[in-house]
Amino acid sequence: MEKPPPPTPSRQGRGSFYGSLSRAINKVPFFSRAQLGVALLLGAALLLLWAWRANFWLAPSPPPAQTLDLVFVEVTGAAAHPGIYSFDHAPTLAEAWRQAGVSTPPPVGETKLASGTRVEIDEKGGHRLGRMSGDALMTLGLALDLNTATLEDLDALPGIGPALAQRIVDYRQAHGPFRKIEDLEQVSGIGPKKLEKIKPYLIVDANPGQGAAPPGQD
Repeated sequence: MEKPPPPTPSRQGRGSFYGSLSRAINKVPFFSRAQLGVALLLGAALLLLWAWRANFWLAPSPPPAQTLDLVFVEVTGAAAHPGIYSFDHAPTLAEAWRQAGVSTPPPVGETKLASGTRVEIDEKGGHRLGRMSGDALMTLGLALDLNTATLEDLDALPGIGPALAQRIVDYRQAHGPFRKIEDLEQVSGIGPKKLEKIKPYLIVDANPGQGAAPPGQD
């Protein structure tokens, strides 16, 4: 047996509903455009005030971290703590002396050490300045000295294999130290494009080794 359809609202019920809705709408206050504009401005001002108070009570953001340009110096030889040390500035020999725990008096003077310098100290307190090994320099992201780099050091450069590295060493032995990096173009197999690729990884030390200094001098 089919269920009878639900009863539909009578016209009288519908009329009562619409009448109540009409009376409710009539009770809503009317705002002019000027009044609406003032209300919107007040709302915006309150929103800005809330946002300002929220930021005011928050702790200030920390300043961006500064990238330190570290200077790496290696101390070897007669030192209590030989090794590679990092500084946030170009250190003097005396600073490297103290970091490595050298027992002899530090050298006199304010000679600054460049990043990648190796300080070899003898038992009498004398020292010799040189360049770190190629492995250490490459690990630290420092440039190789073209005139002291070994065959293995040069082989590690991008685009330089063992054969080309050997030609660089042979050229250096035959013609003496390189005066500038661009002189590499005299080596067979190195053109302008390859030179530009390896140039950022190389330097030419104007004073390679700087000889040995007696104790107490720099």
